[in-house]
Amino acid sequence: MNKNKILLVDDELNIRETIVELLIYQNYDVKAAANGQEALDLLEYWVPDLIICDIMMPVMDGIVLHEIIQETESLSFIPFIFLTAKKENNLMRKCLLDGVDYFLSKPFKIKELLKIIETKIDRFEKIKNTHKNLYAGQKKYFLHEINTPLNGILGSIEILIKHIKDFDQKQVSEFYEAIKISGERLNRTMQNIILYQNLKNNLYQTKESFECEIAIIFTDVKTKLFQMHEDPEQRISYSVDEANLKIDKEDLHFILFELIDNALKFSEDGKAVIVSGKRYNDEYYEVVIKDLGIGFSEQELKKIGAAQQFKREEREQQGLGLGLFLSKMMIKRSNGVFSIISKEGEGSTVKIFLPLETIKSRSIAELQTI
Repeated sequence: MNKNKILLVDDELNIRETIVELLIYQNYDVKAAANGQEALDLLEYWVPDLIICDIMMPVMDGIVLHEIIQETESLSFIPFIFLTAKKENNLMRKCLLDGVDYFLSKPFKIKELLKIIETKIDRFEKIKNTHKNLYAGQKKYFLHEINTPLNGILGSIEILIKHIKDFDQKQVSEFYEAIKISGERLNRTMQNIILYQNLKNNLYQTKESFECEIAIIFTDVKTKLFQMHEDPEQRISYSVDEANLKIDKEDLHFILFELIDNALKFSEDGKAVIVSGKRYNDEYYEVVIKDLGIGFSEQELKKIGAAQQFKREEREQQGLGLGLFLSKMMIKRSNGVFSIISKEGEGSTVKIFLPLETIKSRSIAELQTI
């Protein structure tokens, strides 16, 4: 039986250690953070059933953390309890109206804390069991992303069955290619949903086979992107050095494909996406993906998360808004670093730092000195 998961956020070490020890003794799976920013870092790849959070903390306080969580669709449903030494009725009223589930004043009794935790998690489990959603985003986009490629597949097959004698071999091949593209789009959508569900339920496991050659993976990604986009050779400028990285090859393929594909979708026709990859130092390899497209506003960057899309109708986006979120999670799980700098109307630059496979890195260095 899976343990219920609790995230504790408190900057006081003694309180943090005491509560963690208590909750572990009560058979909860517990992770702790010293401030809101540390909590957000954890929430990128670990989704709890309950969050207990102090209000006054350095770096990022509990109020700001709660606001960000409420604006993040994939996290906003998690019960949230504030611990506070301050008894300000106006603050409590505002936070409760903003979606906080409970306030517990310090000092508190252990039995009271455990009872509140039990009650909130029990209610949360009932809600989850009643509303088991396959996808957390807007249903109309979900249906669109399933029906569009499915109709492309079934429609093409139906035409071929009824009229195949009317087409020459080239035309038949074009129908086959359309079926393949629609099938790959549908498969990508379903695989992303499965990945998201595994992440949400903490079932995603980093694979044990860590080693892969980035130049080989990038070549395969580039080939697939060339099949999907018009004039790809003019739209992608690249320089990717060879290196063995400590990341599963399937994860790296997913990350590169999603991030470069996003850059192409958000770029205007005629504007190139620049991809570069090189050794950053003895420990990390740096990948930079830069586009000169529409960019994100500061507010949009803060809200990037699972199922989050911006002005979809205006930008005619495809997909469910999961690619960037899942890529960040995979990079984090592989002990890498992800960052994005963007300005609305000017474009975005994504930087990834992935760990080098150290043994092979040393071998290459030794060979170069011979």
